[in-house]
Amino acid sequence: MHLNLITLLLFMSALLSGPFAATSDSPRIEDRARETTLDNGMKIVVIERPTAPVFFSLISFRVGSSHEQTDRTGLSHFLEHMLFKGTKSVGTSNFKAEAPIMQKLEALARQMRELQVALKAWRYDPFNDHAVRVKADLPPEVRERVGTSEAAGWRAVLEVLPTVHAELPEEWRRAPWMLTEKGTDYWAKFRQILTIRAEVHELLAEQKRYITESEPLDGIYDMHGSATHNAFTACDQTTYMVGLPANCLELYMFLEGDRFQNPVFREFYSEREVVMEELRLRSNDPDSRIYLATITAAFSEHPYGRPVIGLMSDIRSTLLSDMEDHFYRYYAPNNCQMTIVGDVKAEEVFRLAKANFGKWKSSQVAQEITMLEPPQEGERRIEVEYDAEPQLMIAWHRPAAPHPDAYALGMLQQILSMGATSRFYRNIFVGKGLTAGSPGCWDGPDDRYPNLTMIAATPKAPHTLQAVEEAIYEEIEKLKMEMVSDRELERARNRLRKWELSRMKSNQWLAFSVSGQFVNRGDWRTMAEDYDRLMQVTSEDIQRVAKTYFTKTNRTVAYLVKPATETVEEGQ
Repeated sequence: MHLNLITLLLFMSALLSGPFAATSDSPRIEDRARETTLDNGMKIVVIERPTAPVFFSLISFRVGSSHEQTDRTGLSHFLEHMLFKGTKSVGTSNFKAEAPIMQKLEALARQMRELQVALKAWRYDPFNDHAVRVKADLPPEVRERVGTSEAAGWRAVLEVLPTVHAELPEEWRRAPWMLTEKGTDYWAKFRQILTIRAEVHELLAEQKRYITESEPLDGIYDMHGSATHNAFTACDQTTYMVGLPANCLELYMFLEGDRFQNPVFREFYSEREVVMEELRLRSNDPDSRIYLATITAAFSEHPYGRPVIGLMSDIRSTLLSDMEDHFYRYYAPNNCQMTIVGDVKAEEVFRLAKANFGKWKSSQVAQEITMLEPPQEGERRIEVEYDAEPQLMIAWHRPAAPHPDAYALGMLQQILSMGATSRFYRNIFVGKGLTAGSPGCWDGPDDRYPNLTMIAATPKAPHTLQAVEEAIYEEIEKLKMEMVSDRELERARNRLRKWELSRMKSNQWLAFSVSGQFVNRGDWRTMAEDYDRLMQVTSEDIQRVAKTYFTKTNRTVAYLVKPATETVEEGQ
């Protein structure tokens, strides 16, 4: 249910939002869309397209990683996982029996977090790594006795782990304060954590008896012919998507109304392990590594510099109550929009929306982030060592729409990297043969607040990162020194017109365009004005923004390089 990080970023920035989200050369969407706002503030937008007996719907909330506290990162993404787990009536055979188990789990998890805080990470991490190794190396006869029971496995570890400090690793005993300090036995506290961990897994096993399906909505939607049931989290939004046959509209409205008004965050603590494993996998992906390193270096204060999935230390200590607080703060009807495109009647959608969402209570939502990223005062360069092919990423700070320069920067990105006639494609990829593919150029991490123009490229051996970087700068300098010709500018406009006309034939793209403008601008109607402003960009505008934003002091440069191999010289 989760899109790959880099795929999502390109998907979001290049396709779903920003100033490329409407067309004035086809029937304008505002002439085809119908909308209503429920008394609780929930917006409903419908575009009737009876071309096929299906519909595609999005429910988008204006909340993402940007809205999280610094010590509770990853909550928005984690919550996205949990909203596939069912409700009080969906996914359980007996919610009344489940509820007290979940209360016990929360009490144990809170106790475990307090112990982890007392140990501090520099003690807890090596202690835990040691316990994990012991568990993996349990004797065959013990593993046979334990079977697949996580609870029994951790109790077996407790039987094997020594309680006497003298039997623990020598490097710990050489620093005795690691184990005991000022009368506190930290090794004993860690053993308490393992005991609680075993109890947690016992409760999870007990709860599982009442769970009919881990992700019940998937099963129901699949049974009714769903083509898509997915979700994604970004910096500024969390969006849930479903594509269904037209005769499933009433079912859809009931299930989604139930999902957001009566969620049960069942299997929270086992799903936390799933999220942590997802983070581990991403840390082993070279694309994710260089991207996260770039945004972290580029943003010193604004939350766009945080990873959407969160930090491992925060995820590990997240409690169900933390998630509930986040949910009730941001998942409110007056902070979301439902967008439906397809073979539906607007009046029927509005009637069903009122019946299924009308009793959902609105709340006060802190929607705007007031923190500003200070101007960058010098180039930032970083190297990320990883055993993969070299990669380059360059980022410049830029404003977001409706700032006038955002549209000129949008057209500049078209000139540089969009299509086989773009400058990067013609001059760097084909002309000089420096890269494995044409360098990409997009704006990110998201579009609601001032963000970045980002360029990514992979050198083609034997060419170097430095050679590719210089070639990119050469193309940017041309934009500063020479006016883009009328022909090239019109070609970029034509490409946008063709692209817009093509994608407006799709239920999915229409829905994403409408929803994206709601998230970024607060009103889907800004689609047309953004498109018109983009088409009014002149060559002078492009030259001006190239000179203004594409400066050395305003850029962050990241190299992904293979780790250096250390060699010992002869005689040493």
